[in-house]
Amino acid sequence: MSTATTTAIRLQGLGKTFSPEDGPVLQDVDLEVERGQFVALLGASGCGKSTLLNIVAGLEEPTAGSVTVPAEGAALMFQDAALFPWLTARRNVELALELRGVPAPQRRERAEELLKLVRLPHAADKRPHELSGGMRQRVALARALAQEREVLLMDEPFSALDAITRDLLHEELLRVWRATGRTIVFITHNVGEAVRLGQRVLLMSSRPGQVVQEWDTRPWKDPESYGFEGSAQSLDDTLAELTRTITARLREEISRHAK
Repeated sequence: MSTATTTAIRLQGLGKTFSPEDGPVLQDVDLEVERGQFVALLGASGCGKSTLLNIVAGLEEPTAGSVTVPAEGAALMFQDAALFPWLTARRNVELALELRGVPAPQRRERAEELLKLVRLPHAADKRPHELSGGMRQRVALARALAQEREVLLMDEPFSALDAITRDLLHEELLRVWRATGRTIVFITHNVGEAVRLGQRVLLMSSRPGQVVQEWDTRPWKDPESYGFEGSAQSLDDTLAELTRTITARLREEISRHAK
């Protein structure tokens, strides 16, 4: 079912139980994500973040509540790039276009446009084993964008990468997001990553997972639009303090889950 004009994702009373013995993984999750927003989702391991994304992607059915997403569904990007090793970067992207029914003469051109968007035009003819981990993830991002779906779901896509590569990919992802206007829901365990990328940072409780707190980072990332006055240093200090606050709340949830 398609959503209202300004809403890309709406979850109402969402619940998921795999077995009665284990109890609910998700319970009474209410969430709305506007079109074009970048939402970062944090939570303790096992709190249901990936299950939530799988439900939004249509890979799992909820046992309670409702899910409303765009009619074409959502694209999903995982921690593992999951590229076909025998195909070149271009052909990996072309495969997503082929599955959409894009005519053969147009697939190569569009794949090359997408590889250019993620700054990999020079790697079009390379196979995955010839690419670094960061490059493979950029090919995976191009392939996800090739699905031409409004919503992009990202399940810890950078967690296996080194800090420098991850930092570079943050900049690349933000650039691509601004260029494409996609709606992104991004799962991470890294609070700094969540604050840097997300316009909204959501914290899920320990199992059963619910959204228990939210922080809006937009006033500090776009201070002029929100009337925030202060130096660049004061903005950095505010975001650093926000990161510490969110980290403390995440630790509370992790501690509660460990008991």
